[in-house]
Amino acid sequence: MSVRHPELVIAGAVAVSLPMVPGILNGDISGSVAGERFLIALIGCWILGSIISWVLHTYSQQATRAELNRLVSGQDGQTGQHGDQRSSPTEDRA
Repeated sequence: MSVRHPELVIAGAVAVSLPMVPGILNGDISGSVAGERFLIALIGCWILGSIISWVLHTYSQQATRAELNRLVSGQDGQTGQHGDQRSSPTEDRA
């Protein structure tokens, strides 16, 4: 499982773990329990980050493939359905 931006994963784990800081400072939560919770948050954020990276990579590949297919087939968006040239908005006003 790869993540493109591991610093965002760590920042997410820290953000998820921030609510337990007052408990640590008051002595209600021990350091080992806080470490375990942070490790669980880090693992969870890493899994979520890898899923998001995979989804974005998949959609990027599909969009690139569609763009290449469109360029190879010669449909560059400048012709209409019947092959006539579309006029630009500035040509219509003149």
